[in-house]
Amino acid sequence: MLRKIRKFFLLLGLIFSSITAFAVWQNALPLVSPVALIEVMTGNAPSAKSNKVVYGFFPYWNLKVVDNLNIGFLTHFAYFAVDLNPDGSINKMNSKKEQEPGWNKLHSNSFNKLLYQTKLLGQKSVLTVTAMKPELIDSLVTDQSAFSTAIKSIVEIYRDKKFDDINVDFEYVGTPDHTTRDSFTSFVINLKNSCIIINQKCQIDVDIFADSAEKYRLWDLSSLNPHVNHFIVMAYDYFRKSSTQAGPVAPITGKCNPATPSGSPCLEQDIITHISQITKVLPPEKILLGIPFYGYEWQTAGTEYLANTYPKTGALASYQRIQSLFFDPEISSLSAQWSSVSLSPYITYTKNDKVYQIQFENPQSLEQKIKFVKSANLGGIAIWALGYETPYNDLWLPIKALSTP
Repeated sequence: MLRKIRKFFLLLGLIFSSITAFAVWQNALPLVSPVALIEVMTGNAPSAKSNKVVYGFFPYWNLKVVDNLNIGFLTHFAYFAVDLNPDGSINKMNSKKEQEPGWNKLHSNSFNKLLYQTKLLGQKSVLTVTAMKPELIDSLVTDQSAFSTAIKSIVEIYRDKKFDDINVDFEYVGTPDHTTRDSFTSFVINLKNSCIIINQKCQIDVDIFADSAEKYRLWDLSSLNPHVNHFIVMAYDYFRKSSTQAGPVAPITGKCNPATPSGSPCLEQDIITHISQITKVLPPEKILLGIPFYGYEWQTAGTEYLANTYPKTGALASYQRIQSLFFDPEISSLSAQWSSVSLSPYITYTKNDKVYQIQFENPQSLEQKIKFVKSANLGGIAIWALGYETPYNDLWLPIKALSTP
């Protein structure tokens, strides 16, 4: 009898222990949709995965839509971002003496839960480090003290937050001098060497402009190649908020050439041309094609393709914003069209007697890009940015095709 009582209390203890463990585990779950996680835990996840990379940048300002994130098809989850000061330290305070949001959100409970889920899903977590001004980049890579401090600062966060990889997003607009260019390569090499001391599997990825093989840019692709694991080609913003014409954000085709019929619309550049140039310098499997989950919206002088825009009317249009137009009672003459030039859609509409145009991406245009990635044998894609598509999931349909064999 005594033995049975002992067994009963032992069993009871195991039950309570399991309940407590489950409660703790459940509390640790992130706020995102748990569908992909459930598939993994129940054994219903796809039995095989493609070798293509699906890299997703998650900007801190989209934590507000974390409940609706769909990250199940990612291989790499990249937090965007922490900024560097000219002396190489992490930018933790803004000009208002408030915590800089990139640094602040990195340490939030919501992000910690999100990072936890990416690890449960077997995805690589990536720390993105940014420097966006030429003078800042010059300071970071050419001043020896700032150079050393920056690497130490980055590696410290990498270690403390247990990231897997590091993404270097130094966007030098313009033409750097030779010293800055060579020093940036040295910076990446030293960062890689410092990182693998902590984690031998640490990888360094670098973001580059689409015209990096055409123009003299910050990135010496040949010299960087042995040390960089992925080159993310920012193949978007071909037209942007400040553009004088309403044009495609990420035109896969459409560059003007001698065979273009007179009077037919064509573009100054396109993605296929730029990637073709880059693959002459870098192995295709290291190249990730950047794809946008957004578009741009302008007030325009007309409804035609490449219509002239009114100054200072450009604005980013998320996929959610675009979908909402179809339910806006104040909008008239809404027309969704497909451009055979850029292989992408655009919308024109009238509101308060003003004409507007939005150039964007949809599942059909992303499908064209996925086909190109496969045919060119590129390493995969990189999405800018997770959260711009919520709460709609149709942009993920062509990406699902890339994620499975």
